[in-house]
Amino acid sequence: MANPEEKVPNEHLLLSPLEVDREQLLAAHRNWKRNQLSPASTDGSSAFSPSSEVQEPAENPHPPGRDFFQLDRREADFRHQDLRNANFQEAYLPGADFEGANLRGANFQGANLRGARFHQAQLAWTNFSQADLIWANFRQADLQGVQFREATLRGTTFLQANIRAGDFHFTDCSYADFQEANLGEAEFHHATVVGANFQDAKIQTTNFSEAKGHQEVLQGEDSPSSPTSLFS
Repeated sequence: MANPEEKVPNEHLLLSPLEVDREQLLAAHRNWKRNQLSPASTDGSSAFSPSSEVQEPAENPHPPGRDFFQLDRREADFRHQDLRNANFQEAYLPGADFEGANLRGANFQGANLRGARFHQAQLAWTNFSQADLIWANFRQADLQGVQFREATLRGTTFLQANIRAGDFHFTDCSYADFQEANLGEAEFHHATVVGANFQDAKIQTTNFSEAKGHQEVLQGEDSPSSPTSLFS
């Protein structure tokens, strides 16, 4: 008859030595993979240490966007801020400064951004549909895949900007400046480009079908040495 005071053996002790070794190796391998994904230490040494504890998950690289819906603020200062996925829908922000800001995936639908500055801002996949961007400045900004559908871009500057695959459907780009911009695979279907400057811009794969003023653009592409070809 078993002794009632006898302790129940630990489940771990019931494993064979081979199984115990396997469990320890698997645990060590999991910890090693976690530490390999962590950044190196500031002194250049490896972040891995045999005694390292399991690290907490890294901060979410895609935080939820801040909400600025219908914000009313002239000449607001958003320079160099992290505003990924932020919502500026119908905001009133004439003269706002977004220089160097990270605005990837932000929503500016229907916003008033007259004279706003986006110099060197990160704006990939941002939505500017139906926005008022008269005289706005996107110099050297990253605008890949941006949505400008039905926006007003009269006199807007895109000097040396990357606007690859940008959507300008039904957009008013009259007298906008696209000098040296990358417009590869951009869509200007039914857009107005009268008086716009495309000198030295990459437009070989740009779609200007049914765009008003597109003939001037094509003529300028045929004779890039003539700076007045788009304004004659």
